[in-house]
Amino acid sequence: MKRVLATILAVIIMAPLIASNLGLAEDFQPKIYRQAFVFTIEVMPNGNANITLKTTWLGPRDEIQKQIEKILNETHSGNVTVEEAIAKFEEEQLRGYVQSLTQSGMSLTNESLKSYGIAGGDNITIVFNAIALNFSRYYSYDDHWEVRIDPTRGYASMNVPDTGLPFGVDINSTFVVKLPENATLIGYPKPFARQYNTSKFFVSSEVRGDTVVVNSYIYLEPFLPPDGYKALFGDYQDYYILYRAPYKGQEHYQSSVMNEYVTLDVYTNGSVRLHMRDEYIGPKSEVEARKQEILAYGVENATEYILRTYSIALGYRGALVDGGKVKILGLNETDAPLVVDAEYMLRNFTTFENGSYVYQFDPTLGLANGLSGRLEYEVNHTLYLTINLPDGGKFLEVPDKLSEELNGNRLTVTVVEEGRSLRITSNVFIRYGAPAEDVTKLLSNHTTATIRYTIPEEKGRPSETMQAIAVAVALVLLVGAVVLWKRR
Repeated sequence: MKRVLATILAVIIMAPLIASNLGLAEDFQPKIYRQAFVFTIEVMPNGNANITLKTTWLGPRDEIQKQIEKILNETHSGNVTVEEAIAKFEEEQLRGYVQSLTQSGMSLTNESLKSYGIAGGDNITIVFNAIALNFSRYYSYDDHWEVRIDPTRGYASMNVPDTGLPFGVDINSTFVVKLPENATLIGYPKPFARQYNTSKFFVSSEVRGDTVVVNSYIYLEPFLPPDGYKALFGDYQDYYILYRAPYKGQEHYQSSVMNEYVTLDVYTNGSVRLHMRDEYIGPKSEVEARKQEILAYGVENATEYILRTYSIALGYRGALVDGGKVKILGLNETDAPLVVDAEYMLRNFTTFENGSYVYQFDPTLGLANGLSGRLEYEVNHTLYLTINLPDGGKFLEVPDKLSEELNGNRLTVTVVEEGRSLRITSNVFIRYGAPAEDVTKLLSNHTTATIRYTIPEEKGRPSETMQAIAVAVALVLLVGAVVLWKRR
């Protein structure tokens, strides 16, 4: 929701002014779209908030006049009054705001919208008001509340074409957050400044009693390239106003639940039958959404895509793929997991060094990488790894059992060796609201586990030199080779 809402705030408020015809004629002169924006948030003790978005379009003047003429055009026929034309415009704007904010994940009630300045023709001001449910989030993890604002106005996460946008923006934004009764402020955005050519991004803030006021100024020159956006917004992270209160809140979150079953059947010539079964159990809403995407794309197309992508990923890691097959299960069963079942016959899948085979995997299932902010899900991911050796095979090294805990977050690894079979279960449980630094601290020292084994000598086995080019971290699929199926 965070990224989507930020982009919506950047786009829906500006969209009515920006001309649809942006073809670049020889005499094209890029325009600067100017806006003043005030977002007032009055937080209630239960986390709901009375929100008011006040947007004033200040320029370009000619675009404002065109918009006003468009709004009032129906009055020329004599059948519609000015008041009725403005009311129609307000209804259209209200639908757009509600639809966009609802699609972003916000729950709204008592929505209303009023416009000003249309009859006078100087500027257009729109004031949207609503009650946003659960706008402030409570985290029992460290007993605090968070209100998220976006001084970047969504430009930090916006996809920008290589050529930039053929217009500029000049935006003054003010975020006014009134804390609920008996709240104690513990954190808010600090001053920030970046410049790239003539483009600028400044943030300032102050506290007035129980109210936090954050101001941001954004000037983006026309045709600003993606590197410019990155320079201005790339390292900005200060999006939250944090407070504690003598009352607790209800936590509203879903659980990300996934099971990965990986079986390696090793043959005497060193080749491996790799069987993978990924079960995506939750969040249920996202699992169902992925199913619908697959059905819309076509099951055969999706299956072929996974088969090809897995094969390419394995090949890049040094393995030779002799064959494979993929099945997608659970697509037409409500509340059933989405299952991706894949099987490959491989050579050079593991590294051969000093007379033995080495296989490495990530017990953290890749969760130690790429995190920022707080986890918006409770995470419960489990890897079930089985390695079966042929007759005469022997395990020389296996991972140690492991049980680590930090603030209720857990990593557990169990290891069971029975003759020529090795079974490893690795579970990562992360609490809702855990900050990225806690997850990293728990997992970062355990991202690689090693298994070493031997198998009987056989004629035709690949030489040590050939095997040495094989994958060092063989199970790349577990850490997100195919991100389409790894959304967290």
